[in-house]
Amino acid sequence: MRRILSLCAAMLAAVALAQQEAQAPRTRIDVSSQPSGATVTIDGANCGVTPTTLFGLAPGRHLVKLSLAGYEESCGYVTVKDGTPAAYSDALYPEKGLLLVKSSPDACEILMDGVAVGMTPRLITSLNAKDPHRMTLSKTGYKTATFDVKFDGRRPLVLNETLIRDAGVIHVVSEPAGAEVTLNGIARGRTPVTVADVPKGGATIKLSLEGFVDEVISDIVVNPGDEQTVSRTLKVAPGSLFLSSVPEGARFYVNDEYRGVGPLSLSSLAPGQYAIRAEMPGYATMERTVEVKNGAVPREEFRLANIMGRLEVRTSPPGAQVLFDGELVGTTVADSPDAELSSVFPIENISEGDHVLVIRKKGYAEQTRHPKIRSKKTSKAKVSLRRVFVPDIEIETATGRHRGILIEEGSEFIVLEVSLGVHRSFPQADVLRVKRLEDRDK
Repeated sequence: MRRILSLCAAMLAAVALAQQEAQAPRTRIDVSSQPSGATVTIDGANCGVTPTTLFGLAPGRHLVKLSLAGYEESCGYVTVKDGTPAAYSDALYPEKGLLLVKSSPDACEILMDGVAVGMTPRLITSLNAKDPHRMTLSKTGYKTATFDVKFDGRRPLVLNETLIRDAGVIHVVSEPAGAEVTLNGIARGRTPVTVADVPKGGATIKLSLEGFVDEVISDIVVNPGDEQTVSRTLKVAPGSLFLSSVPEGARFYVNDEYRGVGPLSLSSLAPGQYAIRAEMPGYATMERTVEVKNGAVPREEFRLANIMGRLEVRTSPPGAQVLFDGELVGTTVADSPDAELSSVFPIENISEGDHVLVIRKKGYAEQTRHPKIRSKKTSKAKVSLRRVFVPDIEIETATGRHRGILIEEGSEFIVLEVSLGVHRSFPQADVLRVKRLEDRDK
């Protein structure tokens, strides 16, 4: 009987507990991922795949993991409260593969899916591990190679590829050595030099060395994998010489032989030393020795020293014509309108010796001087002109004829200087005739 009573009590307790649990609120949690289909693990227990809704999770903090092939695992926490719905969502990132690319030769350009990522050897860690990829290796002188790359999760992948040569090798030598080598327009060093990675097909080599004629070889044919030697003896280039003077116009003599007026370019000169002489009237002769080398073009400038004299002329009054050795060289001017003495009128580059200076101005007596000019010296001449009366006009009035120098001719009056310093006005109404006299200064 006691046993039966104990069993009944236990059954009653179980029924009470079931009723209590049925009355308690159910806890809900929604779990999702981008992309969906990830395995959900909560506190180490498998709870399905996203998206999923879970019930009955105990209140508190729980560890949630999302796992999907080809994506990095996501971990996070969610806090559950009695009767309060909860949600957990996360974005999954593609898993990155580990790829080490090596090549023979080194320094090949790498293209991954058409995008340049560097040169070999290189470790690449930016590729999605779940996707297939296309890799291309290229290098000048070698055939381009293309490979498919497929990762196995995060397991490191090593590719070591050998490219096939698609170029030839040319050994270039010259006599003398040291010539600059240009292959198809690109400098490749100085002889003797080995030029590798020469593209197949035709090639042109140019050899250049100071003092020698450029050598161009254009009949070279390059086959992949071939090696060949190109050898040339360079021809000596003749020298040149460029001669100039300051001032320009000097006469140049080379080894006492007249060669022309500068600036002067002389070509086809044999290597050696040359005696150069520059001559120009009024300047000191200059001589020097110049060395001409193979192919060189030395530039020699002769700055000649002026050995001529100089004459500074001033006249009173200004405005006088200046004639030097019978040639009109100009007219003196004044610094101000009322100046009685002209400013300096310079005459340059005068040879040493005696010369003739004539000063002439209308209405003044002509003056002649004989300045003595010395080399590299400046002489001065101050000339005062004497006024003379030379009539240049004749008018006729009712009272007779009148000669003089025309001072002013207006609409009402005409003013003449009838003698030195004496002016006289005549009304225009009284003037019957005007006659211009010959200009005796012309």
